[in-house]
Amino acid sequence: MSGSNPVPQPPTEPSGAARAASKPKRPKWLVPVIAGGCAVVLAAGGIGGCLYWNHDRLTAASEECATSYDRAVKARKKLTEYLKSDALKTAVTVKDSEVKDAKTVGTLASTVKAAEKTKTTVPECPSGNRVDIEAMTKEIDGLATAYAKTVNEVRGKADAVNASKLDKIVADATRILNDSKGRVKDDKVRAALEHAIKSKDGKAISDAVKAVNDSIKAKSDADANARAEKAKQAADNAAQTQTDNSGSYTGGTTGGYTGYTGGGYTQSQGGGYTYTPQQSTGGSTGGGYTPTPQPQPQQPSQGGGNGGSSGGDDGYYEDCWVGDTSGKPGVQVPCS
Repeated sequence: MSGSNPVPQPPTEPSGAARAASKPKRPKWLVPVIAGGCAVVLAAGGIGGCLYWNHDRLTAASEECATSYDRAVKARKKLTEYLKSDALKTAVTVKDSEVKDAKTVGTLASTVKAAEKTKTTVPECPSGNRVDIEAMTKEIDGLATAYAKTVNEVRGKADAVNASKLDKIVADATRILNDSKGRVKDDKVRAALEHAIKSKDGKAISDAVKAVNDSIKAKSDADANARAEKAKQAADNAAQTQTDNSGSYTGGTTGGYTGYTGGGYTQSQGGGYTYTPQQSTGGSTGGGYTPTPQPQPQQPSQGGGNGGSSGGDDGYYEDCWVGDTSGKPGVQVPCS
């Protein structure tokens, strides 16, 4: 048709030689990069995109290592702090005799000893090589896990010791509760102890046990004082009864009889005899000794004429009484 536009024809496919001549050439160093995973990146953005991808992966690895490092340092700090804590020190000082299961004490001691030898240095993260960074991150994660496991293990052993100690406290307190029945001054302390045992509060049990023991001692002292007072009253009553039913002579004599001096009968003027009592030269002091009285003298018989008088114009015999100082009775003898 004249005057119309010509119909476009498809391009002619170049020959094989022409295609080979027109194909762009790749540098030899680019082939390993493509084989390593940059094919997609290169297809989208060329060599620059591949380099950016590698840098991003390196940065991510470094950040992950840093996170692992912080986690490990915190876990190490928790372990160190717990090994120095008062709670652990208290558990370690518990003796075999203070727990119901003595094995828990030995287990805790060995666990703490092993924990103290745990590596406490966390290595730093490397830089520049992603493979090295990832390897170090794995090692640091292992340390963080070990620290956390160790602190949990030590805490668990300490808790076992404390639990065994509480078990013994409860058992001992229960025995005291049963044995104290009727032996306390105030039974309210036993009720408080029973409540503390049910709560399993170690501090409350300890305080309640002390209160019960104090009440037992108070009752014991009161009973002892009452017995002593009763015994004293009985002794006083017995002594009073003995005093009422019997007396005792507390007097006595000391010294002794020492005789008499002088005394006897002497002839008086104008006849007859005069009796002169003998005087005591000694005697008794205290006790009230009385000397035996001397016999009364016999009056001389009167006579006359042939009465046998031996002298005297008055018709009486002139006899005299002679005595010594021994206290014996006097003897009548002629006065001549």
